[in-house]
Amino acid sequence: MKKSTRAAAILAYLIAAVLFVGIVYYVTLPPISIYSGAFWTFFFFVDAVIFVSFLVVGTLSGKLFGTFMRLPSGHIDIRSGVLTRMGFVKVQVVLTLLVVVFLFLGSLISSEMFRAKTYSSLITVENGDFAADIAETEYVSDIALMDSGSARILGARTLGTLSDLVSQYNVASAYTQIAVMEADGTAAPYKVAPLEYASFFKWLTNSKSGIPGYVKVDPVRFDAEFVRLQGDYIKYSDSAYFGKDLMRALRFAYPTAIFGSVYFEVDDEGHPYWIASVMKPNAGLFGAYDVESVVTLDACTGETAQYLPAESPEWIDIVYSGNLICQKYDWHGMLRGGYINSAFAQTDCVVTTDDFGYKIIGNDVYIFTGVTSTSNDEANIGFILVNSRTGAYKYYTVPGAEEYSAMSAAEGSVQQYRYQASFPTLINVGGEATYIMVLKDASGIVKMYSMVNVRNYNIVVTSDTQEDVFQKYKAALSQSTGNLSPDLLTEASVPVDEILYITQSGETTVYIKSEGNVYRLPFNENILFVNEGDTIKVWYASVTDGVIPVVKFER
Repeated sequence: MKKSTRAAAILAYLIAAVLFVGIVYYVTLPPISIYSGAFWTFFFFVDAVIFVSFLVVGTLSGKLFGTFMRLPSGHIDIRSGVLTRMGFVKVQVVLTLLVVVFLFLGSLISSEMFRAKTYSSLITVENGDFAADIAETEYVSDIALMDSGSARILGARTLGTLSDLVSQYNVASAYTQIAVMEADGTAAPYKVAPLEYASFFKWLTNSKSGIPGYVKVDPVRFDAEFVRLQGDYIKYSDSAYFGKDLMRALRFAYPTAIFGSVYFEVDDEGHPYWIASVMKPNAGLFGAYDVESVVTLDACTGETAQYLPAESPEWIDIVYSGNLICQKYDWHGMLRGGYINSAFAQTDCVVTTDDFGYKIIGNDVYIFTGVTSTSNDEANIGFILVNSRTGAYKYYTVPGAEEYSAMSAAEGSVQQYRYQASFPTLINVGGEATYIMVLKDASGIVKMYSMVNVRNYNIVVTSDTQEDVFQKYKAALSQSTGNLSPDLLTEASVPVDEILYITQSGETTVYIKSEGNVYRLPFNENILFVNEGDTIKVWYASVTDGVIPVVKFER
């Protein structure tokens, strides 16, 4: 091979190798940080490319690791020293081994075995008063009872009604739980998800204009709407390509950042953003990752901003993901007595349950999950409530059934329908810690509500409506304790104007009309001794659609 030909081949190969490395970086987007495993994976890949390139260049030069070669642009001397055949290989092997040893030692000293105190002290847990901190509930308006699976079904149905969009876009599968300030100044829970391009070719067709909006699901009232943006559409998305790809835009804006969770959110005016947590290790190179800062990326313009978690805008809801919140509490609960204790005796070791729910307090989203011992005895010793924007933890001592036992109890009460319970949330009913959840059919549609007492999960009720399940639960509490507490029931003397007996599906219900009111109570033989014109004493929990459901009556 002529020298000019060899030189051209070498130059072409080197350009191809550099382009190949660049393409791999463009696709994988590793952070340029020694604290990231992805960076070291990319480092070893580049190292391998350099090693192979040296061998190829040496071969193309005519003599493997030869004495001299001439390129059109000048000379490259690779005659001796470290660039000899054996010298280069030795240097390559030694450097690689040094890096491997460095990473091994870095991982070892980052582990829970050596840094248990660091892991366990990432959070400070404040003890809370359940009765004082959790307001008594008459109607759930601050809890996302619907899970993301049901939200996806509603969202897909909403998009299906929009003929101009359904063929070009899908609804993203990941829904974010947020709190939105309403006109009356209170915050309400919503789940939001953006539309995404249905395919690469749909992106080519629509990328100039962008994605026209997002789906907003009300997880309390079980309805959904499509929010069509006015002005700029969403340009930066997981489903976009090249420079408008979400993670590529974040990486090029923050080359060294180690990104954790990334969520789609909207501010109180409905403008869409992507919220990305930036992580850092607190133990060695790779241990005890926690949120260092939070980055916002305007989904329409691509503008970014970075904040400390405590200084982030109040409309941001998810800085600390539910998984990270549970992971940090598990480190705290398992390692506070030291690594040896966590591995063997496990004295006073506690962990969170396997899932979590959401609750709105003020304008913030809180993560709720139970805390149980490591003995797996299907009982909780308490629960934690954590602000997902600030990361502040509160622990409540409320012993009783863990969430999955309550879910099984709710499912068992309507086992003939084979409904599945959602993960429950804790509420305060008459001072009693209570799980509330929804029951879904096989297609994921919400069919019923259920409430289960935490201390005694034999007290379980279900109903088609929130109002009815609350009054049934209060009645069950009263009957269980034998105490008609004024916190649970209202007492009244009722003159009987008219009595009606209505039988449906084999069950008889009694309706009593009195001074313009209607009282409903299940059939009891004692009611046969009540005549029109008599006065009876009744106890009831609430009023449902103008009808007062009676828990107990006396002649």
